[in-house]
Amino acid sequence: MSTQVVYERSKGLQDVETHYCPGCHHGVIHKLIAEVLVEMGLLDTAVGISPVGCAVLAGNYLNCDFVEAAHGRAPAVATGIKRTRPDLLVFTYQGDGDLASIGAGEIVHAAMRGRSSPPSSSTTRSMA
Repeated sequence: MSTQVVYERSKGLQDVETHYCPGCHHGVIHKLIAEVLVEMGLLDTAVGISPVGCAVLAGNYLNCDFVEAAHGRAPAVATGIKRTRPDLLVFTYQGDGDLASIGAGEIVHAAMRGRSSPPSSSTTRSMA
């Protein structure tokens, strides 16, 4: 008798038990992020930024590099990493309070910068 595999854990997820409360959707979101990173072949070049709160534990579940940021400051940390390592896929994983409350100013400034990578050398002016 053969066994048919119906579901297999994504390679983008670590093999750990969840600690989240029953009914919490963090696990579903982690699964979706992991599947997309694997599907697009970006798992090895992805860096996630997570602040305090429940979101800070995303690094325990996803098989990519993670950096912890101060409350509300994930966009600033992500911008710094992206500017120094434009070859990486950098994303933030934030909760509603971190993103829309204390982090609202950071989100506005990140949007105003409008950059996904550092300026090219052809557009950089010399300060001399």
